[in-house]
Amino acid sequence: MEIDIRFIIAQTLSIIGWLFLVYSYYKDDIQKLLRLQIVTCTLETISYFMLGATAGIFACILDLVKVILYYKFDKDMLVFLVTLPLYGILMFFSIQEEGMISLLPAIGGIIDGFVLTRNKTVATAGTILASTLWIIYDIITMAYAAAATDTILVISNFFVLFLGYSRILHIDKLHVIKCHYLSRSISANIVALDRDNYAPEYLWTIDEQRSTFNLNPDSIMLIRDKKHTVGYINYITITEEEYERIKRAQTFYQNISPKEVTSLRRRRRNYLLLESVCVSKSYESQKMAIFVSRHLRRMLRYKKGQGYNIHGILSVAISDFEKTFMAAIGATHIKDYRDGEALYELDEDTVARYIKGLTPVPTVEEITAALAEK
Repeated sequence: MEIDIRFIIAQTLSIIGWLFLVYSYYKDDIQKLLRLQIVTCTLETISYFMLGATAGIFACILDLVKVILYYKFDKDMLVFLVTLPLYGILMFFSIQEEGMISLLPAIGGIIDGFVLTRNKTVATAGTILASTLWIIYDIITMAYAAAATDTILVISNFFVLFLGYSRILHIDKLHVIKCHYLSRSISANIVALDRDNYAPEYLWTIDEQRSTFNLNPDSIMLIRDKKHTVGYINYITITEEEYERIKRAQTFYQNISPKEVTSLRRRRRNYLLLESVCVSKSYESQKMAIFVSRHLRRMLRYKKGQGYNIHGILSVAISDFEKTFMAAIGATHIKDYRDGEALYELDEDTVARYIKGLTPVPTVEEITAALAEK
């Protein structure tokens, strides 16, 4: 009876861990996603321990290490090279305990780590192969719940591979995440995107990007195609005086004085300057503008729920895509500057309606009409 209870508990923990994993795919906040996946790895480790599956135990621990390293350093190849010898050690010791079947999770982990350094199609196909090896191992070690849930993930990844989307994994071809730490590599990606989209006089250096981010942490959202950054949204919280000054000025501002940059505060009037909405040229489209608009609304709604009241948003659209984006969020065109830049505003009432979803997401045709009218 005791063995049966351990068996049932092990299967239950595996299912709970899988549910946490699936739930993590719906999180845009990296820190929350990380915590959920740590819970998943912990529950799976305990499950394999109760089943006496040695290779499964250590493979789950290595997965936990990889999850932390991926989100800490944002360098897939570095993580792969660091963990590769650890998998070698895993295979050496576990093969003595479980025999040749212990190679299956280790090989699966190596494949999974390597394909993440490749493009999206290779990564998805590799994940299917790695999961298949895990399924075989799970069946042999009687981890039947893990085998069942891995089978569901394999099927979902087939949808990703052939359709580009899976409802279970909540993986689309594109997703938006908040940038909690502005590493040198992320800064370099942002500067490269700026260089491709803006004239030299509008470009910021890496040091300028980082110093502004330090004044306004959590102010950058990255647009990603799987692991690759293909765009970003950057905003600055400014004083009400600076907000009004920008509206009155007849010439385009180049830089905001650090003393005019503030941070979001609860129970007070907050004003945002949407500095950049930049995507790679190959991704620019009206559908992309609508996609980014939905995520900006989600971010503002989240801030509202935290007690941050946004009373106005200004943005100077420089590129054609930014002007398309302004039409997508229903911003009011205020003025044009001498060199073709355009100032847009979402006033207090429009921001409130936008956050509540009372401003309907425009169709591609409506955006085209709005741009033509301007």
